Amino acid sequence: MPAFTALNVEPEETVVEEVDTTRELQVDDALKLFQNALKLHAQGPRFFDDAADAYDALFESDIFNYPEAKTEYERNERRPDGSFINEPVFTPGLDVVGAEADGVGSSLPQAYYLSYKNHGQFVIDRIRNKARITPGPRDAAFDDPGVQDDGRRALDDFNAALDRDPSDADLWRKTARVAAFLKSARISRYSLEAAIELDDDPAVAEVDPPSLAEGFAGAQLREQLDVLGDEMALSHPIMKPFVEKGLPPYLERYKDPIPYLPNPTKQLAVKKAQPDEPSIGPFTIEVPSQSWAELGMALVSFVASNGLSGQPVKLRVPEEVEADLQMEIDRQLQPPESPHGPEGGDGAQTESPVAEKVKEPTTITEEPATMAETTAAVEQPTNERGASRKRSQSAAGLPDAQDEENADVKRSKRTRRRDTAQVEEVMDTATLLATQIQPFQAADQNLFQITKDLLENLGVTDSVTLDRIAEVLESCASEDRTGKIQNLATNDLRDAIVNFDENAANILLSKQENTQISLASFLEHSKSGPQRAQEAPVFDDVEGLVAFVSQINTDECTIHDAAYEYAKYLSKTYAKFKWSDHTKTSIVQVITRLDESIYDRIVYDLQICQSSEDGSEGLAELAELVFMLFELHLDIYERVTNPNSAVDVSKRIEARGRLDRWMSLATDVNQNRPQDVDDSLSIRYLWASVFAAALSKDIQRDHIITCWNSLRDYLADSSVTEISLPNNVVMPEISAVAAEREISKLTTLDFFMGLFRDDQADPVSVIDTLEPVLNPDSVAVNVVDDTQTNGVNGANGEAAKPKLVKRPIKECAGPWLRDLWKFLQNSSTDMRLLLWARLGESYGKIKYTTKQFSCFLRSIETIVADLERDDYANTPAESRKALFMTNLKALDDLTIQSLHLALNDNSSFDVIDEDHLRATLSALAKVNCLLHIAAMHEDEIRIGMTQPSASGSTYTAFLTKLREMQVRTWSLQYTVLKVGVYQHSNMFPKPENDLAEYLAAVHQVLGLRKCCKASNKIFLKMMRVELLKQKNIENWEDYLGQVLYDLHGLKLGVGIWEVQDHGCPSETLEKRQAMALVDKITVLANRMTMKDLLKSDLKTTIDHMQQAIGSTKSNPQMILNLRNFTEYLKTPIHPLHLYQALTGKIDLDAVTINTPESALAKQGWFFLLGMIALTKFKGVDLNRRQTPGATDDLRIGAAFLRQQLQFTPDRWDAWFRLAECFDYELDEAVLWTADKMNKDRADLVKFQRNSIHCYTLALSHSYSWASDPLAFVASEEDADALYDLYHEFGMRLYASSREPFAMEPFQHADQERFFIETMGAGTYKRILHQQMSDYQVWKYAAKLFRKAMAGKPKDWKNPYMVAKCLWKMYQKPPESLDEKNQLSRPTVQDVIRALERSVEVVAALPKPRHGQDPILEPHYKILSVVHKLVSRGDLPAQEGANILQRQPYAPDHGEEVKISNSDDWEMYVIKSLRLLRDKDKSNWQHRLIMRHARILFDENDTEGDGGGYIASKAAFGVLRESMFTKTMVMNVWKCDAERPGRHHVYTEQYIRFMVRVLAVMNDRVNLEMVLRRIRKKGVDFYHFNELWQSCVVTYVKMLRQTFNVSLTEEDAFKSLTPEDFEVVSERITEWATTPAAEVHKAMSAMKEAIELKKLNAQLMKAGPIDDLINDCYSAIYLDIKAELPVPDQPMCTTEHSQTRDGGEATAEGTPEPMAKKLFGLLNPDKHASALGSLRAGSEQPEKTLSHAGEPAPRGRRPGVRRLDVIRKAEQAVLRAAEGPPKSAGASSKSRMGSTSSGKNAGDGDEEDGHQDDDEDVDMKDADEADVTAVTNGDANEANGEEGSDISSPPGSVHDSADDESDLSDVPEGYEDDMPPSLMFPNLRRSVEVGRDSSSESGSEDDDEEEEEEGDGNETNGPEQEDEEDEEGEDVDQDEDEEEEDEEGENGESRMEEDAPDQVSEMEE
Repeated sequence: MPAFTALNVEPEETVVEEVDTTRELQVDDALKLFQNALKLHAQGPRFFDDAADAYDALFESDIFNYPEAKTEYERNERRPDGSFINEPVFTPGLDVVGAEADGVGSSLPQAYYLSYKNHGQFVIDRIRNKARITPGPRDAAFDDPGVQDDGRRALDDFNAALDRDPSDADLWRKTARVAAFLKSARISRYSLEAAIELDDDPAVAEVDPPSLAEGFAGAQLREQLDVLGDEMALSHPIMKPFVEKGLPPYLERYKDPIPYLPNPTKQLAVKKAQPDEPSIGPFTIEVPSQSWAELGMALVSFVASNGLSGQPVKLRVPEEVEADLQMEIDRQLQPPESPHGPEGGDGAQTESPVAEKVKEPTTITEEPATMAETTAAVEQPTNERGASRKRSQSAAGLPDAQDEENADVKRSKRTRRRDTAQVEEVMDTATLLATQIQPFQAADQNLFQITKDLLENLGVTDSVTLDRIAEVLESCASEDRTGKIQNLATNDLRDAIVNFDENAANILLSKQENTQISLASFLEHSKSGPQRAQEAPVFDDVEGLVAFVSQINTDECTIHDAAYEYAKYLSKTYAKFKWSDHTKTSIVQVITRLDESIYDRIVYDLQICQSSEDGSEGLAELAELVFMLFELHLDIYERVTNPNSAVDVSKRIEARGRLDRWMSLATDVNQNRPQDVDDSLSIRYLWASVFAAALSKDIQRDHIITCWNSLRDYLADSSVTEISLPNNVVMPEISAVAAEREISKLTTLDFFMGLFRDDQADPVSVIDTLEPVLNPDSVAVNVVDDTQTNGVNGANGEAAKPKLVKRPIKECAGPWLRDLWKFLQNSSTDMRLLLWARLGESYGKIKYTTKQFSCFLRSIETIVADLERDDYANTPAESRKALFMTNLKALDDLTIQSLHLALNDNSSFDVIDEDHLRATLSALAKVNCLLHIAAMHEDEIRIGMTQPSASGSTYTAFLTKLREMQVRTWSLQYTVLKVGVYQHSNMFPKPENDLAEYLAAVHQVLGLRKCCKASNKIFLKMMRVELLKQKNIENWEDYLGQVLYDLHGLKLGVGIWEVQDHGCPSETLEKRQAMALVDKITVLANRMTMKDLLKSDLKTTIDHMQQAIGSTKSNPQMILNLRNFTEYLKTPIHPLHLYQALTGKIDLDAVTINTPESALAKQGWFFLLGMIALTKFKGVDLNRRQTPGATDDLRIGAAFLRQQLQFTPDRWDAWFRLAECFDYELDEAVLWTADKMNKDRADLVKFQRNSIHCYTLALSHSYSWASDPLAFVASEEDADALYDLYHEFGMRLYASSREPFAMEPFQHADQERFFIETMGAGTYKRILHQQMSDYQVWKYAAKLFRKAMAGKPKDWKNPYMVAKCLWKMYQKPPESLDEKNQLSRPTVQDVIRALERSVEVVAALPKPRHGQDPILEPHYKILSVVHKLVSRGDLPAQEGANILQRQPYAPDHGEEVKISNSDDWEMYVIKSLRLLRDKDKSNWQHRLIMRHARILFDENDTEGDGGGYIASKAAFGVLRESMFTKTMVMNVWKCDAERPGRHHVYTEQYIRFMVRVLAVMNDRVNLEMVLRRIRKKGVDFYHFNELWQSCVVTYVKMLRQTFNVSLTEEDAFKSLTPEDFEVVSERITEWATTPAAEVHKAMSAMKEAIELKKLNAQLMKAGPIDDLINDCYSAIYLDIKAELPVPDQPMCTTEHSQTRDGGEATAEGTPEPMAKKLFGLLNPDKHASALGSLRAGSEQPEKTLSHAGEPAPRGRRPGVRRLDVIRKAEQAVLRAAEGPPKSAGASSKSRMGSTSSGKNAGDGDEEDGHQDDDEDVDMKDADEADVTAVTNGDANEANGEEGSDISSPPGSVHDSADDESDLSDVPEGYEDDMPPSLMFPNLRRSVEVGRDSSSESGSEDDDEEEEEEGDGNETNGPEQEDEEDEEGEDVDQDEDEEEEDEEGENGESRMEEDAPDQVSEMEE
């Protein structure tokens, strides 16, 4: 009982602290000693003695007395048993302390490591110093025993250091170098191998040495392996970097870590010749190992190399004692921990070191040609041997820790090995192994239980079979799995795996074809009889060898004597022991090669014995030897003469000669020896003689039979009952029974000779012969009925005709047939298999494959039955191993042939009856139980329970062969089971389910063991075919998914189970296989929604399948169908067809297509592919995308759908989805830009018509489908698709009837044809049929929406669209409708009811989630419609208010609202709109804002009075609040319920409304900003050209109104001549730079007009703008006319005449090319178009010069042209922008720049025109061009004078223009010819404008930049199907603005240009 302990008293821990303190002090003291020793060591050789004393003191310190100071090897040596069990490394009383960072636990191992390492280095340095100071040869100094002892001490120190840290690669190199110095090549190589050991497995991935030290070690190891010639080691993956790459030259000298030490391992050791050794002596024969077999082969090798020499020979045999000692040393060096305890290494064999040291014989054994078929070639032992060096855990047989593979960073093997010293608590080994093996046992138990149940249900009652299955089932629940197996054959297979024998395995692995069925093969297989029950003991291949070798060496025998003694010794064991195959080969080689020597020596000894009186004993020994040689030569001769032998005739003759000679000698010996001594020798002689006679061709068979009969009788009377000769194949047994077998074989030889005769080519005869012999149960013959009474019948007394009856042949078989049965019963398995093969071959020749298949199955039954016979059990173990492998080989071949027929021939089982079926099932079940033992053994190896018994390619191939056999046997058994299951359908209610379950169980068993890939994946392929055939399988997707993953790496992504990795390499899916999978894959795909399908693995599988199937080749039928479809889509829309489609009466002409792809189309494969592509496009929501999406997927989907329709034109869902494709393509074309709506409307019409036609066909074909209740209810998803068809068809019709499509798809006036007049012979032309009106379209769409409502009552869009259709129908004027439609026209109540219904559906929907806006479209719609009804007067305001108050979002919901007048009503509507806007948190519902603004300001009724101004101001405030920014950026987002393309209609209407509002407000600034916005965003507006023209006209009117510029009635310049106008224009241009011009209204208006013209950029005709410019210039002229200084007319005329003369001179002096002049004359229009100025292209001035530069002699109209006025106006504006001149020079330059910017001389004109034309095309603002001009002008000014400080007027188009500029590239060659003044004309002005702009303008610019980035015109919101209701009706549609016709002026000739004006301008 434990002592009492107080709970409140804590135990003291001082003792532990004292111990820890002591250890720390001791470690510190040791470290000080180490530092002292290291310091002395570093001071050089003078202090080596002191350093040695310091190191001695260090090693005598206390820390080296700790248990930790001992190395691992020393600790293991202390154990008495030397076991490797898992024990604590330290003594039990030692407390293991944790390793602190600075504590003893971390410093103590480091102290040991450094101490031993540095002391070892110190010893090496001392050796170096001693060798340097020792006189004499240096090698003698190193050979000193003291130096050798120091080297061993250094090696021990390095070993101790490496025990602490085995990761020091440099220390391993030093250890290797010291070992090499000590002549220990073994340790040196081991150390180098340890140095290059890496963390990664080099067999998995190629790795490079991670450090320089390991690289040096690898180079050293490569050199050592090169010296040894170890090619195998050099081929190891870890040596690859060092073999392929070498060290750089600059690193080569650092390779040797201790270069001063000798290295004897650099070359092989050569024995030094002694001086007194004689030069000629006996030959030495090196025997590789102690073995009689090796000795015999060494003798043969010597003869082959040196011939039959007479010199004496010496035999040198290695001593095995050293090997045993080395094995013990290796065992001691193994790691202390082993997962299996002392038995862990039982399976490994240690390689003998002697075998490494002994060189191979210098001679090569030459196999005699006569023995090529007698025995195997001489070869080295191939048993795999375990590694003798501790290289790694894998080499030592230690499995790595389980957690190492899962660790994040895999530690080094050395580090992990160092951790073995720590005590770890691990899971119990048995529990761990049981957990790992449990999945295999569970799978096995399930499979064999299913197999047993199926066999029992099929009537298999064989107890042996059921017991065998029960054994396997019992083993699955037992810890000792293989201990429960009792079957002998199964245990033989396990022994073959555990005790692997390569020779036996090669029997199974042999790839030789089956023996040809012939008489020779029959004779070969009929030799062997039943095996003996008692097996002779195995011959000890080592016993007596040492004494024999000693005797041979003592007697100085020659090679002849050695061979004779060798044969004589083995003759004593010939009849008593069983030689190994190697020993048998050796003795046969010896007696063949040295036959003459042995024969002569025997003859000599016989003569001596016969001449000697006491030679009887010697004679008996010689008789044994002679009879053995005679029998062995008989065996050899039989082998070389058998029918399968390929030995040539000369070798056979030699063998026959040797046989005759030894037979003669044996006869003499038998006659001369006493007969009463040993009767067994006489019997052996008689038997061999008779057998030799049987081998002779000259002796008759009858004589041979007589001899055998006599010998049988003699043996029966003899006292010797049986003689066994275990080492002779042809006569292994001598007895009366064996003689009887020989007689039976000879007596039945006639039958078999007739059977295998070469001329026996008739397979029917062979069948008639063999069928009764092999399968008598299936043969019946006609015999006379014995029961028939003998007598006289009839009156005439004639004998009655005998009656024939059918009886089994067994009941009436003759003696010869019974002898055959008896012979076959006692014959070997091979022989019976040979006969079955002959029968099967005959059936195959007559194409009776079902009987051939039966023969194969019977052969399998024969093999399985023979493995259970007593003869097999009584066969000796050694012979049974070869017999078992032979049978296993035959079984595998038969399984392959049977499985081939079973899988590929449907008639294979036609003649298989129930008994045969049960027998086959029983045999195959036994085979499966037999082969399963291999799988069980591999499981144990896999989990680490046992170690592989061998390694190498043969062992691996053997296991692979067994796996393949398992796979084929399970597959064959399934084929037989399937037939049995279907034959007994009463026993299996769900046969397909049972078979699928069986397949899945087999698959699970094979898959867990990674065996599915075996046998070319035959099981997987069979299972795939079976699963695709069977229709009624539960969970078939799980089974098929795993099969497809194993075969092709494809995942289905469905099912209950997750696919497992069975280690099968993927195969490419072929077209045939993919087409077979289509049915199942389509079913799986149809179970999933398309959205889920795109995310699943099934989508990838479908892609792989389609890639394998490839594209479908078109045939004439497909082309015809496609042409019919295409032509139909081009036809106009017939209203009657739409109504006929409702009743399913619309169809297209198509022909049936019969191709392999028709099956795919029938299963909907192409429809599935089309839906995948379409859904992939739809997956990215059309309304949520930020940019236009690629339509590749859409077009791919449409292509697949068309392909589907070519095969199945009546498939409504394909037509529906194809219509969706056209819809989406249309939406994509109009969603992002209005460009196609404005330009390419033909494509849009085509898309709409195609879509409507496809919808029509889909609706028509869906009628029959929807009418079938079963089909309609069967697929809920298809029903939803039908309602989607109704909705989308309705939406298509409604959208096509509204803007921007405007009923164009329904109009076909262009498609007319001729008709014959009914009353006459003439013809007339009209359209094909009546066009569909918009009312009809709305009515039809409403019907479709109602049909959609029936299926989806909760979808608010359907009732909403019904209400919209009714509203449009209601708005249609009754007078435009026919009588029927007038009667059915909706009423106000119908419209209100429909609207309220839509609101009710929306209100019933779940509340939107947080952050989402409610659906407001129905609420707004009812508000808008009611307001319009009230405005139209169709509904009283009070009633409208009552209706709205009933709605959920009404203000003061439910309360009564009084409406007394229109103002109250408008206030109420505005209040309701504000409430809806409050619900619109995201501000997406722009129509609410616009409706509010329209209520406030009615653009149609306002005339611009004061009230209109106030209303417009209020509307502007509403729009400015939510829709337009202060820089007039319109933020209109595309809301969810807006149809694609409708957004651009809204933007156009909103701009028109805003322009109208601004016009009423006379807000020129904002209108200018609006113009700039829409000019840059032309692709965002519907009918942009009309919109722009309307806005420009409004802006021009506003300019006239703002600056009071009236229309000019008369031309102000009509009284001026062109010369005078030129002078006046120059004065006006100069005046434009004065301050007075800044405040002049006409000047400001002209500036704005010119900027507007630039902004217009020829988009519209510039007539209104030019009118304004002309009027402004005229007004300026009239205003300042009085101020202009007018000079005298003559002076003016003279001045201009001079100028004109100067111009002519200049023109004449200018080398202008003639081609250019002609070009101007002949092509005035082209020349003008290339010379664009600030004016529109239609208004370019024309000029045509004569050859002399003078104007053409054509008269011109008096007065000034308007074009000249506009040009001068532009020059004035440009000069005003440059500012006033500062000086005369500056003024001159400024004027030059000004004039050149207008119409300068020819070149200037061109360049100016190019610049303006480029700006016009790219919509550039004016300031950019001004910047260019001003900059260049300033550059030419003297002293860098600045220009005038001029800015544009407030609100000018110059403001905020810079940030909108998008300068385009200048024309090619422009800069080369451009005048200096045009380079940067407006740069100074632009800079000044930027500096002096007001703060308001600056802030507006900033805001504009920020808001343009998020311009609402970029549609990035979701799409829905709604639009502004009546904006098109409410908005002013005035699009035709007045323009002034400029045709007369534009048509004027260029020759009317004033040349003197140009000359004067050039002079200025």
